Amino acid sequence: MSPKLHHFAFNIKPNTLELVLEMFKIFDCTLSFRDGSSRWCMIEQKPLAIDIQIVEKNDKQIPTEIKTSTHIAFLSECPAEDIQKIENWAKENSLTFQKGGWSEKELWFDLPDIFLNFVIEVMHTSVVKG
Repeated sequence: MSPKLHHFAFNIKPNTLELVLEMFKIFDCTLSFRDGSSRWCMIEQKPLAIDIQIVEKNDKQIPTEIKTSTHIAFLSECPAEDIQKIENWAKENSLTFQKGGWSEKELWFDLPDIFLNFVIEVMHTSVVKG
């Protein structure tokens, strides 16, 4: 049997785990594992069988223009609307928000007060249709 893909791991700033869990709820992601009060967790988006591990790390932040090549990608019928929801959430939580895109169908956002080494991409569903 071949190895099966299980999870991906990304780093966030110390003391931001609860904020990132709140943000991921906007994308219907839920906590799948956390050991007590540990400062890392696994999140999932059912019915997918792949988790994302989020780890607090006291490390240097990568500049947004470099970290855009490392991203967690979501598919959406309305990418701009979904990113607007996150932008509104960021404002409510006094967080810095940056956004950009590679095209009208492939958008990304960064929360540099939280994300150390990645951004989140939201792509229109048409990018995966043949």
